[in-house]
Order: sequence, then structure tokens, then C-alpha cells
Amino acid sequence: MSEQLPQLVSNWLFNVIQPLYDNKQIVYTHVYQFLQLHLKKNLNFKIRTRVYTSSGSGQSSLLINLFGTIAISHEVSVPVEIWVPIAYPYVDAAGNGTPLVYIVPDHSKNWFLRPSNNVDTQGMFYHPYMSSWYKECTHTNPGSLNKYNLVELLNVVYQSVSTNCPIVTEQPVIANVPPKPAKISLNSHSQTPPLRLQPETSGPPLPAKPPKVQSPPQNTTPLKYQSPLPLPDERGNTQRPFAYPEERMSSPLHPIGYNNAPAQPQYQPQYQPPQNPPVQAPKQYEQPQAKVVPPIDLMDNENNGALRQFSTEASPRSLANNINKCLVEDEINQENLDDHINYLSTQLANLTNLNRDLSQLDERNDQDHSHVAINATTSIALDDLIIPDLPLTKQLYEITLEIKAIKDTMNLITGNFHNQQELVNDDRFDACVKMVRNMGRDLFWLELTKDEISKKIMKLT
Repeated sequence: MSEQLPQLVSNWLFNVIQPLYDNKQIVYTHVYQFLQLHLKKNLNFKIRTRVYTSSGSGQSSLLINLFGTIAISHEVSVPVEIWVPIAYPYVDAAGNGTPLVYIVPDHSKNWFLRPSNNVDTQGMFYHPYMSSWYKECTHTNPGSLNKYNLVELLNVVYQSVSTNCPIVTEQPVIANVPPKPAKISLNSHSQTPPLRLQPETSGPPLPAKPPKVQSPPQNTTPLKYQSPLPLPDERGNTQRPFAYPEERMSSPLHPIGYNNAPAQPQYQPQYQPPQNPPVQAPKQYEQPQAKVVPPIDLMDNENNGALRQFSTEASPRSLANNINKCLVEDEINQENLDDHINYLSTQLANLTNLNRDLSQLDERNDQDHSHVAINATTSIALDDLIIPDLPLTKQLYEITLEIKAIKDTMNLITGNFHNQQELVNDDRFDACVKMVRNMGRDLFWLELTKDEISKKIMKLT
């Protein structure tokens, strides 16, 4: 016989099911039986409520979530989560009602999901038992509840994961995509020249390859259109006067091999000779750049000199103004500090006087046991402070207690006392009626006596 659930758990389960689920009694019974077997024992499952978002409709709802781990070995366990849908256990028109089971691996323990026939890549669990549940468990077939419930579902899941464990300790290796065919290594370093030749398809393509360092493809176009297309080493040189580019560009224009497309044997001997002139040419063009920098430095020096002169003239005035401001602020702060010191001194003197007066009153009260001194000149007799307990007061207190006890007993019988169950049933209905009648008679006389004492005798309102 399974043990009863703790009262807190059963109350929590009842309060959760009432506003959410359609078949409240069935859901409560099935979940209660499930927790009797597996709550912190056997398979060590727990219960909670979480928001579930449907992958099909995208709707979110608050559902009961049963979660736990099924131990397979000392190293591997299978974390299982069971979601109880709103329409549980019957399948509604939308196809909802069958419990949803997920395998949720714990990556912190190096557990990874291995898809199988019963578990997909998202961790959702499939089984013929759940398919039969979807087809057979309907409102027209209430006898199917003996076969389709949470306890039987967990048994099916346990058998499935024990036979074919969906958890592995090593992450599955994903097959790599076949690499693209490798290109020829000899042409790998010459991939950029074809890109530079694309906008210059109007010129001869073959002569453009040899002078890749000198940017010879620019020679196929007029001189005025060559400035936007130089190599990075030549971009700074295009900003110089036109005399410099004319001398440099004249050397590549001399060879006639660019116009003679058939003269292909000339490309190999031309690779090295044209490389030396362009290397030396940038060095000659960088020299004028050094001449432009000094004027900028001279401008900076002039500005710096003006700033120094202005600072030397303005520094005495600014220092004097700052000193005056500091003096004014210091005077104000000094006044504030003096005020605070005076205030604290006054408070300290008052506290000292009060402590002295309290010490004197304590000594007087210790010596005189019939009076209480409240200051240096006034004292009150103890008889005036203490009121004796009258017999009527005690009687009124006891009557009030009896009235409260009778009312609580009547509420307990009718089920209105601290959410306790109603004691009245068919077997003891007559006894309860007789008891309530007697208590009502006693309550009437007690209330009458209470009013007589409090209002007429003691003059209480």
C-alpha cells in the first residue's frame, strides 16, 4: 500500500488543478497516484508548474511538469520531463490531451542527446503506447483510463530508455560537409590580378598579367583615367603635380608589346626588368611629401606660441579670481561649521542635564515605595495608579470566553472553522442537531448575562 502524500503537497496540487484543467478529478487522481509511487523515492520524481509553449500553434499555457532522472548506470542517467496538458487525459478536437514526454540532457555533466527511434533531435519522446493513447483515450471510452495513465506511461518510458539509452557522455560527431575542390597552388597567388583585370576587359587581357606590381593594366586606358586605379603604393603619388606621373608612366608606355598581343614570349623576360623602376619611383615621390609636413608643424608652432602668450597674460588674473572665490567659500564653510558646533554643544548640555535628573529620580523612587516621582517636585501615589481587579470584571471575562468557545464549536460542526471539514453527515445528523440546539440555548443566556453586567452594572459602552 502506497503512503499518503504530505498534506501540503496534496493541497498545492488541488489548488493548481482547479482553475487550469478540464477533467479536474481525473488529473488529481492520476497525478496523486504517480506521486505516491515516485515522489522522492523509486524513480525520485518531483512536481512543479511551468509555462509550456506549443511548437505547432505557438500558444503558451501553465502546465503541471513532472521531472526526474532514470538511472541507467553509475555514469549516465536519463533526465525525463512529463507535461500534463489541459485536456488530459482525453484527446480533444484539436488533438491535445496526450501527455508530452521530453528527454532533457544535462550538459554540465557531459550528457548529450543521442536521437533514436523513440527520441528525436529535440528530445521529444515517441512510442506506440502514446499513439494508442491518442487514438483510443476519448470521452466515449472511459474504460481506457485503466490502461492510459501517468504510471503506465512512466513504465513505458523506463523500459524504452533502459533498452536504448538516449544519453551519451560524448557529444555526437556531426558529419562535416565535403570540402570544395582545391584550386591549383600555382595560381593561388595570382587570384587578385584577375579581379583587377575585370573592369579593364576593354583592353588586351594578356599584357595585363606581367606587370602586376607596377599596375600595368592602367596603361590600356588614357592617362587621365589612370589615377583612380593605381596600386596602394602609387595612390599617394597621384596627388603630386602632373610632371611626376608623366615621367613615371612614360616608361611603361614605351614597350610596344602591349599592342602586339601575339608576342607572348616577351612576358617572361619583362617580369623582372619592369619591377625595379616602380620600386625606385615611389621613393622619389615620397620626398615631396616630407616637404609638405614642415608647413603644418610651423602652423602648430605659431598656435602654440600664441597660446603660451595668452596663458602668461591671463594666468595672474585667473589665479586672483580663483583665490577670491576660495576665500569666500572658506568663510561660508567656517560659518556653517561654527553653527554646527554650537548646536551640538547645546544638545550635549541638554542630554547631560536630563541624565542627571533621571539619576536623581531613580534614587528617590528606590527610597520611597509608596509614591512614584515623575520630576523634581511632583510624585504620584501608587494607589492612584493601580486599579484592583473587581469580581464583576473576572466574571465578565469568563462569560466572554464561554461565548467564544460555543461559537467556535458551532462553526466547527458546520465546516466554517479554519477550513476544516464539515462534521455533519447522515449517520450523526440527529446528534449534531441536538448539540447545536443546546449550545444555542446556552449562548442566548450567556449573551444576556454579558449585556446585564457590562451595560447595566458596570456602565460599559
